[in-house]
Amino acid sequence: MTNETFKLIRLYSGMSQRAFAKHIGVSPATVGLIEANYRPVSEYVRAKVAEKFDLNDDFLKYIEKYRKLSQI
Repeated sequence: MTNETFKLIRLYSGMSQRAFAKHIGVSPATVGLIEANYRPVSEYVRAKVAEKFDLNDDFLKYIEKYRKLSQI
C-alpha cells in the first residue's frame, strides 16, 4: 500500500486524520507522517487498515477517478 492509497482510504471514508487514526488504532501523528510522505506505511498499519476496511469495487473506482484527475 502506498502512502497515497492510505490517504485515499481515509478520504473515501470521510474521516479526519484524527478520526481515522482512532478508528485504526494508531496515533494521529502516524497518520499525518504517512500522508506527508515522511513515513512509509508499515506492515502493522497495513494490517490495521485491512482489518477495519472492506475495500470494494466502489473504492477501486474512486482511486481510478482520482488518478485520472491527477493527470490533468
